[in-house]
Amino acid sequence: MPDATAKQSLFNKNYLFTIAVNLLVYTVHFLLMLWSTAYAMEHFGASISMAGLASGLFIVGALFARVPSGRFVDFIGRRHLFLAGSSMFFLLILLYLVAPTLSVFMVVRTLHGMSFGMTSTAASTIVAALIPLKKMGTGIGYFTLGVTIASAIGPFLAMQITSAHLYTLGIEIVGSLAFVIFLLSLAIKAPEREILPQEKQDLKKISFDRFFSMRALAISFIALMGGVCYSTVLSFLGAYTMSIGITGIGATCFFLCFAATSFISRPLTGFLLDKRGGNIVIYPALLCMAVAMAIIANASGDIAMLVGALFLGLGYGTITASCHALAVHCAPMHQVGVATSTYFVFLDFGIGVGPYTLGSFVPTFGFSFVYLAAGAISIIGMGLYYLLIGRYGLFTRAHMDRTSQAKEIVRERRQRVYERTLAMSH
Repeated sequence: MPDATAKQSLFNKNYLFTIAVNLLVYTVHFLLMLWSTAYAMEHFGASISMAGLASGLFIVGALFARVPSGRFVDFIGRRHLFLAGSSMFFLLILLYLVAPTLSVFMVVRTLHGMSFGMTSTAASTIVAALIPLKKMGTGIGYFTLGVTIASAIGPFLAMQITSAHLYTLGIEIVGSLAFVIFLLSLAIKAPEREILPQEKQDLKKISFDRFFSMRALAISFIALMGGVCYSTVLSFLGAYTMSIGITGIGATCFFLCFAATSFISRPLTGFLLDKRGGNIVIYPALLCMAVAMAIIANASGDIAMLVGALFLGLGYGTITASCHALAVHCAPMHQVGVATSTYFVFLDFGIGVGPYTLGSFVPTFGFSFVYLAAGAISIIGMGLYYLLIGRYGLFTRAHMDRTSQAKEIVRERRQRVYERTLAMSH
């Protein structure tokens, strides 16, 4: 099927099913991040650091899988990669409880992370092909709502399961969800991109720009900075609130407030991105994250923590959805998969390195310094966005419209070349 979506409506069965897959995949991901840490400590007697490693290897596996998945998704076939990833995602869950040692458990976590990387990269590539170019911001905004909802549902379920030591029930739940993911993936008709003969020859070439979208690097780096900031909250919030004596609703309801504004912001900022361009959403989002970090760093009570959570959700929710949409927008049509994986690799890397880099300052300077440093990173991000993107007007609405029109012309030309090549071969 040609990759033509310009005249399609946004909401259709394939788009809605892909949103559902994204929601369930991330619910399983967040649930197992907490579940695996508790399970490794109780079942294998692992230390906190080793249990944390077992949990974090999932992200390592995802990073290893995203790079080749983005490069080869169109050559393998979007649907084929989607089905392969979703089937592995389900089958590997069955190995969690039968892993005999911590080392084997870690291998399972790594492989499961790779299946997650394959599935989520294929789903993001498919959804980008399903969304009309003029509605990319809105479409990606609704798609990424799944991550927001999952970030509330997954940890909540994990906390209930692990506190009751119902580890088998946890696997039964995620196994059932993964099976539903596989069934939904079977029902999704993925728009495939026709591969020209010269592209098949180019497949043999190995270079950096074959695996990373050069045009998406700048906006993906902004996403990385957002990931670093968010990771400091995700990793240290519990220890921080305990250290400053905030154990009420400021701690327990923090992520609910974060999810609420993140949920609201994604469709709204997607609409603004489509109507006004990228600058109108990226600058305020980075500023909101800086404000959130300053409030959290100086919080002395529940209300301050919740206000910080509201600003964090508004900023981070906007950054992830908008950078995703802009990474796809600025890449050529034949590099949608590569641009998608580039964005996720940078975002995941930021989330992964944040706790290790900024966390090393905690013993010497304390948690407040770390959150202030994260706020400074957001401010630096505003400057870098201007230097790398803003001053060139790359994401003004007028420039984005011209880019969309050019991509449509290229798509139509590619289709004519493919049809001539097909006719000549017969």
